[in-house]
Amino acid sequence: MNIRHAAKEDCAALLDLMKKLAIFEEYIDDFTVTEQDLLEHGFSNYPTFTALVAEHGFGQSQKLQGYLVYYLIPFTYDLKPTLFIKELYVNKKSRGKNIGKQLMKFAIKDAKEKGCGRLKWDVLSDNIKGQSFYKSLDAKYDERWQGFVLKV
Repeated sequence: MNIRHAAKEDCAALLDLMKKLAIFEEYIDDFTVTEQDLLEHGFSNYPTFTALVAEHGFGQSQKLQGYLVYYLIPFTYDLKPTLFIKELYVNKKSRGKNIGKQLMKFAIKDAKEKGCGRLKWDVLSDNIKGQSFYKSLDAKYDERWQGFVLKV
C-alpha cells in the first residue's frame, strides 16, 4: 500500500471514490463534482483542497483504494491553522487493512509540517464504525461544539 498526495492523473479514480462516498452518506442525488472541478480546485496554481490517496498494486495495475481530502482553516486564537478533514473513504473491499489509519497518519504528518495545532472533522452520528475508528486513533468527541448548516 502506498499513501501519497494525489496527482492530476488521479482525478478520474478519485471522482469514482467520491461518488461511492456520496452513495454511502446518501447525498448522491446532490453530488455535482466533475473531473474538471477536481482539476480546477485541487490542482491549479491556488488549490482549495489537498487530496491524499492510497494505492495498491504495481505499475499499470495500481488502483486507488481510498482517499482523504482536507483543507486548512487559517489560524485563530493560538496562531496555528487547523487541518480540516472533509472526507475520508476506503473502498468497501479494502476496509480492515489499515488504509484509513495510514491516510490519517499521513494527514497528521502534513499537519505537523504545516504548523497546524489540530485536526478536525465531522462524522455522521449513525456511523458507529467510523466513530470507533477515530476513537482508536485517540481522537476525542468534542462535546462543546455542535455543527450547524445554513444553505445559501
